[in-house]
Amino acid sequence: MGRVGLVVKPGSAKAEHIALRAIRALERRGVKPLVEEESRRSYESLRNYEAFRLEDPPGRIVVIGGDGTLLRAVMFLGRPDTVIMAVRAGKRGFLLDVEPYEVEEKIEDFLDGNYVLYEYTRLSVKHPREANACVLNDAVFIAQKSKLVSLSVDVDGVRAMNIDGDGVIVSTTVGSTAYSLSAGGPIVDPRLEVIILTPLNPVQLHLRPIVTRPDSKIQVVISQSSNPLHLSLDGQLVYDVMPGDMVTIEKCPSPARIARFKWWESHFERLYTRIFSYI
Repeated sequence: MGRVGLVVKPGSAKAEHIALRAIRALERRGVKPLVEEESRRSYESLRNYEAFRLEDPPGRIVVIGGDGTLLRAVMFLGRPDTVIMAVRAGKRGFLLDVEPYEVEEKIEDFLDGNYVLYEYTRLSVKHPREANACVLNDAVFIAQKSKLVSLSVDVDGVRAMNIDGDGVIVSTTVGSTAYSLSAGGPIVDPRLEVIILTPLNPVQLHLRPIVTRPDSKIQVVISQSSNPLHLSLDGQLVYDVMPGDMVTIEKCPSPARIARFKWWESHFERLYTRIFSYI
C-alpha cells in the first residue's frame, strides 16, 4: 500500500471538508492517508489517522489551504524529492492550482502521475547566528518598531544598493507577486528564473527594484549605525538582524517540487482574478 501525506490549513471548516474528501479518494485507491502533526491536532475528524512530521514526510503530499500553508510545508519539508499537490482552500491561494470541486479528479491524476512536475528555485538564506533556511517566496529585511535602518546590498561582490529606509526584499520569481509586488517590484513571468531586490521605502528616491541572475550571490550588510531589523523568511521564521550583521543569500540546492495541472494555461487569468481583483 502506498502512502500520501496531507497538510491542512488549521481552523478552516472548508479545508477540513476538502481533506476528508481527499482521504476518501485516497482510500478508494488503496492508498494510506497520513496527516501532518499540526494539522492532525487542529481537527477532531483527522485524529484517527496516522501522523507524520514535515521533517520526515512521505514521497507525496497534498497541501490544502492558502499560500501560507504551502509555504510552511515547503520550508520545513525534510525530504527534497517529495512531490506536492496544492489544493486551494484559502481566500487567495495564488500558488495553489487545484480547485476544491476537482479534488477527487486531481487525486486520481496525482496518483497516476498525470501532471507536469515543476521545480521552483528557492533561495538559501544564511544568517550569522541562526539556522539556515531556504525560501520559496522571499527574505524580507524590515525595520523593527518603525525605526530607520541603514544597509547595503552587494550582488556578486559589487555594491548594488545603499538603503536608508524600512529595509529590502530579496525574492524569487514565485515571490514577485507577493510582498515585492506590494512594495513596487515587477511582476515576473513564472517561466523565468531570477532574483529580485526591492527596496522598502528608501530615503534615496532614485532607488528602484533590481532583477538579477538566479545564481547571483547576494549579501545584505547592516550598517554599524543602523537600528535593528527583523528578517522574515516566507513569513514562517523571523529572526533579529543586528548592526554589523551580514546575511548571505544564494540559490538553494533543493528546489520545491510541485505537481501542476493546466498551470500555464490559467496563469494570467489567475493573476488578475486572485491578485488584481483581490478584496
